[in-house]
Amino acid sequence: MYLSDADLEHYRTQGYLLVPDLFTPDEIGRLRAQVPVEAGVAGPRAVFETDGSTVRAIHGSHATNELFGKMARHPRLVHPAEQVLGSPVYVHQFKINVKAAFVGDVWKWHQDFIFWRKQDGMREPLVINAMVFLDDVTEFNGPLLIVPGSHEAGVIDVEDEQKKKDDWTSSFSADLRYAISHDTLAALVSRAGIVAPKGRAGSVLFTHCNLVHGSSPNMSPFNRALAILTYNSVTNPLLAVPEPRPEFLVSRTFTPISPVADDALRTDARQGVPTV
Repeated sequence: MYLSDADLEHYRTQGYLLVPDLFTPDEIGRLRAQVPVEAGVAGPRAVFETDGSTVRAIHGSHATNELFGKMARHPRLVHPAEQVLGSPVYVHQFKINVKAAFVGDVWKWHQDFIFWRKQDGMREPLVINAMVFLDDVTEFNGPLLIVPGSHEAGVIDVEDEQKKKDDWTSSFSADLRYAISHDTLAALVSRAGIVAPKGRAGSVLFTHCNLVHGSSPNMSPFNRALAILTYNSVTNPLLAVPEPRPEFLVSRTFTPISPVADDALRTDARQGVPTV
């Protein structure tokens, strides 16, 4: 799948692009079934909500889970990323944001690139997020909120109020590092407003890494899980940093992706044949 000229122009000017129904219900059903499997794996890859028991985010599943590994290399995601960035790409980061029904907490307003620049040594914003809707995203279950065109402001420098340089989980907690101030957000919104892209499970939201965004708590009885693939240009490898974050969180392997076949998510791994 490749983006049209109109798609690319919308992404360039607005900083995001929603592609409805990019994956089929069968493909998404298989992926969604893996979320509780991943959430139940013991180890450091999960971050929890403030209740200490509800999974908030899971990292690095593309390296350990066959289906998520195929999704990370899927041409419907890789080709648009290569188009936008103008080069081959690799997966810088993979995470599942769970946003569980009733208890999924807020994600404060922020930009993504500032985390990667300050913590991982990323040099340039030559990176794109592909957010795959694993559930229907509606106005009720905490959709992503976006300030259109806010990526054109560049990096909004924010002080790290927490000073927890050895605690990578604070980059994913409700008390988010590098959250944008209320005054700055109000000024941005006064010029451009706020949008909340919504769609059926299987839709994909592509976002610029400097786009200002956040999401409210999920007070509904409906889950809102997103699988978020962050693709970095191979021309933009990370610089060395004194205390690199874990490999399951931030990849320092910059090998270009070789896409899988388009039917990879519909193929039974044991039989090697597409499902009907």
